[in-house]
Amino acid sequence: MKIQDFFFSYTQTISFEIEKKSYFKALRKCVYFPYKFILDKFRILLSIKKTNIDNIIINENESIDKLFIKFNSDKASQLQINDKTIKGHNYSVFYEKYLNKYKNQQSLNILEIGTLRGAAAASFYHYFEKPKIYCMDVSPFQTYFYSKDIRTIYCNTRSKNSINNIAKYLDCEFDIIIDDGSHNVKDQILTLGILFEKLRRGGTYVIEDISQYKVFPNLNSDGLKDVTKTFLEKINLENVTIPECLTMAEYNSIKNNIKNISFEKGEFIYQNTNISEIVFIEK
Repeated sequence: MKIQDFFFSYTQTISFEIEKKSYFKALRKCVYFPYKFILDKFRILLSIKKTNIDNIIINENESIDKLFIKFNSDKASQLQINDKTIKGHNYSVFYEKYLNKYKNQQSLNILEIGTLRGAAAASFYHYFEKPKIYCMDVSPFQTYFYSKDIRTIYCNTRSKNSINNIAKYLDCEFDIIIDDGSHNVKDQILTLGILFEKLRRGGTYVIEDISQYKVFPNLNSDGLKDVTKTFLEKINLENVTIPECLTMAEYNSIKNNIKNISFEKGEFIYQNTNISEIVFIEK
C-alpha cells in the first residue's frame, strides 16, 4: 500500500466505524490499522507470504484460466483448497469472451472490488498488457501478491459514504470494473450506482456471484424485491421502482449509459444450486 493510500484508507476505516457508532472499534482501528500497514511492509521486505509478481515470467499467450489456476483464484475451472483440487466457478471462459478485446490495450485501468488474497489481480496483471490495477477491500493487507502497478485501498461497500469517497479519491476512469466484493444484493446495486460513473465509455463492468443470495439469505438481508439480476433486466422498462439505495441521478446514469448486458452461468454448485452467475455490462 502506498503511503497516500494508507492515509486515505486509515481515515476511511475509522470513519466507517464512527458512521456505525461503533466507537470502541474506531478507537481500536486507530492503532490496529497502522500496525497492519507496518507489518505488511515487513512481510514484503522479508518475502513472508508475499510475492512480487513483477518478477514472475509468464507466457504472453497464457489463457486466463491457466493464470487463474496458477494464482489459485476461484474464478478458475479448478483451484486448490487444503491440498485438494476442487471445481471453481469457471468464469474463465466468460472473461476470455468479454475482456479479450482489451488484452493488448495500452494504459489499461482496472478496478477490482473485493481482492481477498490478490489471486485474480495477479492473473489480470499477467493477462493484460501492463495494466494499472486498483484493489479495493475491507482488509487491504491480506493480499499475497504485490506489484508496482497494483494499488490496494480500503473501501467498505456497506457504506455509501465509503464508496462515494473512493470514487472521488481515484482520479482516473477505468476500462474494467469487477465487483467480487460482499455479494450482498444491496451492496452490488449501490456500488454499481456510484462506480458506473467511473467507467469509460466502451468499458465493461462485471458483477460476480449475483445469485448467491438464493442459498445465503443474509446476502439479501435488506429484502430487496428486485435483486441485482432483475434490477438490470427491468432497467429499461417504464414505471420501474427505483431501489432506495440509489438516487434518481445514479439510476439514470446507469439506465442511460448501458450499451449491452450479458448474463452467464459458471459451474459451482452448492446445495444443488448453481451459485456461479455473473453479469457483464458494457457502457
